[in-house]
This record gives sequence, C-alpha cells and structure tokens, in this order.
Amino acid sequence: MKRGLLAAALALWASAAAAQGVEPEAGATFSLDQARLVARGALQAGEFELARQIAMGLLQADEEDPFAYGVLAAAHSRLNDPKLARAAARLSYRYSDTRVQKFGAARTAARVAAAQDRPTQSQAWLRIAAAHADTPEQDTLVAREYARARAANPLRFDLNFSIAPSDNVNNGTDNVLEVINGVPTFGFFRGSSRALSGTVAVFDARLRYRLRANQKSRTTATARLYTRQVDLSSEAQSIAPNVSNSDFASTYAELGVQHRFALGAPGNAMGVGAAIGASWFGGERSYDFFKANLRRDVRLSERSRLSLTGVAERRLSTISSLRDASVVTLGANFGHKLSGGDRFRIGLTVQDVTGDNINADFQTASLRASYTFGKQVGPVQITTGLTVGYTDYNVYTLVRPVDGGRQDESIYGDISLFFKDYHVAGFAPTLQLRTGQRSSNVNRFEISETTITFGIQSKF
Repeated sequence: MKRGLLAAALALWASAAAAQGVEPEAGATFSLDQARLVARGALQAGEFELARQIAMGLLQADEEDPFAYGVLAAAHSRLNDPKLARAAARLSYRYSDTRVQKFGAARTAARVAAAQDRPTQSQAWLRIAAAHADTPEQDTLVAREYARARAANPLRFDLNFSIAPSDNVNNGTDNVLEVINGVPTFGFFRGSSRALSGTVAVFDARLRYRLRANQKSRTTATARLYTRQVDLSSEAQSIAPNVSNSDFASTYAELGVQHRFALGAPGNAMGVGAAIGASWFGGERSYDFFKANLRRDVRLSERSRLSLTGVAERRLSTISSLRDASVVTLGANFGHKLSGGDRFRIGLTVQDVTGDNINADFQTASLRASYTFGKQVGPVQITTGLTVGYTDYNVYTLVRPVDGGRQDESIYGDISLFFKDYHVAGFAPTLQLRTGQRSSNVNRFEISETTITFGIQSKF
C-alpha cells in the first residue's frame, strides 16, 4: 500500500514538475514546496489518501502549517470523515497569517461545510472570507458562492438593526393650543402629546424555513420579531416629565406559512399565506391578530415587473372588545430597471380599517416613488424617495364630534446612502435622512419630523 502511494506521489510530482518546466532528478527527495505541489496535485487527481499522508508529513515539519490543514480539510471531506474535515478547516484558518491565507482558508472551510450539506455553516465561513477580501474580484467571488449556499439552505435569517436620532420619536404635535377646522378650542396639549426628541433603535429579525420545494412551487414557514425602543432626550423629559421611554416602545411578533407557485408565463407567480401574532405598545399587550394574504407577480418585460398584493387581517384587542378591528390592505408595485442600471419603483397602497370604536374607522392611501442610481458616487450607492399620503375619518370624535370628520395629508422625502465599499464580512453601513410633515384639520395630528437613521445592510 505504502509503495503504491509512494509511486503515485512520485508520478504526481513528476507531472507537476513538468508542468512547471522543471525536470525532476532521479533519486531526489521532496522539499516542502515540492510536497505542497504534490499534495495539491493529489487532490486534483482524486488521490485523497495520498494528499492526506503528504499533509501529515508537512505537519511533522511545521505543526502550524495552514496549507497542510487546508489539504487535510479537503481530503478528509472526500474521505467521509466530516468531523476531522471541519477541525482541519478551523485550524487552517487559525494558523493563517496573511489576509490572502485567511481568505483562502475561510473559502476552503466553506466548501467543506457545503460538501457536508451544512449550508448555514458554509454561509458563516463565506462571511469570514468576505472580511479578508482585498479586491473587487474576490468580493464578486464570495458573493457568487454565498448565493449558491443561500439557495441550498432551507433556512434563511434576515436581520436589520438601525439607530435613528429624531426630533419627534412619538409622532407628537408641534402645536401648543388645540385648533379644529381652524377654530381654537382653548385646549392645551399635554407634554406627552408634544413632539419629543430622542433616539429610536429598531431591531427587525425575519426567519424563513423552506418546508418543501420543486421547480414549480415552494412552501415556507416564517417568523418575525420587530421591536422599536425609544430613548428620550433630557429636553423631552423636561417637556413631559411624567412619561418614560417604555411608554413609546412597541413590539410585534408573528408566525406564518407561505406557499408560492408558478402561474402563467415564465417569471409569473402567485403566493398565498397566513399568519398569527401579537402586538405590544407601551409595555402592554395591545392586540392579537390573524391574517391571510395573496400576492401576484407579473413579469411585464425583461426590465419591468408588477406585484399586486392583498391582506385581510383581524385584530382582537386584549384591552377591550371595542378596540377590535378589521383591516383590508391592497397594494400595487411597479419596478423598472433602466438601461444604465438605474432602478425606478412606484407603489400604491390603500387600506380600509373598520371597528366598533368610531375613531378606529378610517381609510388611508399612500403613494411612494423611489429611484436608485446604478452607478456609485465615490463609495456610495444613492437611493432617493418621496412618499405622499392621505387619511380620511368620516366620523371623528374628541370631546364632541368633529364637523366633517378628520382628514390628514402627509408628504415625506428621503435619501439613503449605502457605503457598500466599506464592509465587514459583507455587511456595510447605511445612512438615511428622512424629513416631512403631516397636516390635519385637527391640529393635534399635525406633525413635522426629521430623522437620521444609521443602519447596517448586507451586500449579498
């Protein structure tokens, strides 16, 4: 057996040396560099036991040789010893000294994990590889391998986190005296109703697990946890001394299932789903809900797509049945990619809310347009957006009914900057400036807001 391996090693060495334009001498022994050359050739030739033995020999010369551990990782993976393969991959990365070595070791570990049907672990190693990428070509290579690992993984986890200093964390009014339909009521707004400054932190985690899939359809279990926390400024605390940060905190959680299937021409699809969940506000559970949704995606052309959505939701208040509500939401979104790489999107959303509480019965509509520039400006990718909205309460009551009900109009503009060249493990910083205002015939709901949001976004 050993003679056969030795013969194979010599043959591989001769072949590799000839490829390098070097004629091996008779009776010559292996140098470390030659042994590495033979080990690489053995892997390429499918001689995995030979590669393993050569790697073990290299480790006798240097027990911290990252190349040898990389060979062991690949060899053990193909020799069906996953535990040793994973251990060798970790050691290869651990003992790598340069960014180039660490980049290669992390990719080797990712390939070992992928070969063992561990796509989540493979994605984690590719994130590490991305942290050591030095060139745009390496970034592209990692992104392509990451996309393959993600497609193979039934589990997908999306995480968004942002911190936003704001001059209005509670959607409060800038007014002091109450005015309805232009007529003062001589009422004063409490401090908690006034615009309060501070910082808003948002954590949004989404999990999807593919239950079954084929070329025509996919069924996925979903989960989401969203929380918004507020830290009031000292100025806000002086305006409203009787409120705390938790009074403006909110949390939303849901579990659901989605089924998507091809329908019609290539690129067209239909989706159906359902979910249950709960919502908390101010530290108290406010309502439970269940909802059903439909989605229709239509490919209009190579560059254009249209999505139509519908959601029916029933909310059951945990405080009083008078606060129960039914919500129907319809949406249409059109996206188009221009020849230069720019992207344009426009979407319309309409919503009807009905409930036993008079003030919880209204209709609203919003229109949003956004434009993403395909070419970066220096290190920054820029997206601009404009949102306009209208809400109508046919009947609205404060101390007494408001003549003509309540009508709100809003307009907001935003610009988002994505610093994709300044990434760590594929995650890059984002910065968004959003400003706008809402006007109303009931000035308690007139607000202005400017928010700067710092976040993190994945490049791939």
